Amino acid sequence: MKRLLLTGGSGLFGQAFIDLVKKTPHEIYVTYNKHPLDFENAFQTDITDAIKVKQLIEKIKPDIVIHSAAFTNVDRCEIEKEKAYEINAKATENIAKVAKEIDAKLIYISTDYVFDGKKGLYKEGDKTNPINYYGLTKLEGEKAVIENCEDYVIARTSVIYGANKKNFATWVIEELKKGNQIKIITDQWVSPTLNIDLAEQILALIEKNEKGVFHTAGGERISRYDFVLKLAEFFNFDKKLVIPATSDMMNWIAKRPRDSSLNVSKISNIKRPYKVNEALNSLKEVIK
Repeated sequence: MKRLLLTGGSGLFGQAFIDLVKKTPHEIYVTYNKHPLDFENAFQTDITDAIKVKQLIEKIKPDIVIHSAAFTNVDRCEIEKEKAYEINAKATENIAKVAKEIDAKLIYISTDYVFDGKKGLYKEGDKTNPINYYGLTKLEGEKAVIENCEDYVIARTSVIYGANKKNFATWVIEELKKGNQIKIITDQWVSPTLNIDLAEQILALIEKNEKGVFHTAGGERISRYDFVLKLAEFFNFDKKLVIPATSDMMNWIAKRPRDSSLNVSKISNIKRPYKVNEALNSLKEVIK
């Protein structure tokens, strides 16, 4: 039995991880910021407040800190650079230092956006080269973890989706349910990751006491467009509502990697990631 502290408990991953850990002997404590949790061991915490974060971690004395709280809006990171750096890089550095001080393992949830997207199916050791500020701040977080901790996991994931919180998949489902046409890009490839799948992968890494960098993502490389067509198919929506588009037609502020899909061979030896069809079957069970 381990004592776990999770940051970002109200996020997509956080909610799935809490539900999963409740079924195990592990003891879990959780932080949230703006979205309160109906959970006994939940603490409202601004992770950029280094003193309060240190006090909380020292009070709980976790064996493992799972740090998933982040500023993930890619375009807003480009505009609010100071905020993005404070949350994604500086707060991660502070948490890493405290984890080291109390001899706790640190699991840092990172992103496929640390890569430039020129290659695709990236392995853990491939060269990082972020092309937007979000990716850069998350990479700085990775560096802070490596510099400050000996016992750590960096878990890179891609396009997290799931039920109960707004995300790419639920937006698609809502729009198609209304009969609205949606433009989806055909020239961006990712490894969409069901939040339940990511939670299971992280728990498996904890159970096996693994260390190092892992790509913890969905088991398939797929374009955003093809992923949306599969969503339409699984939820019995009209595929003709899905209009193909290209990245240059989007009014994005931040650049997006063309192919940031992740190679999941390493994690597959510990816990096999869901294929897209498996993940959508699981999603369909919880979205009625």
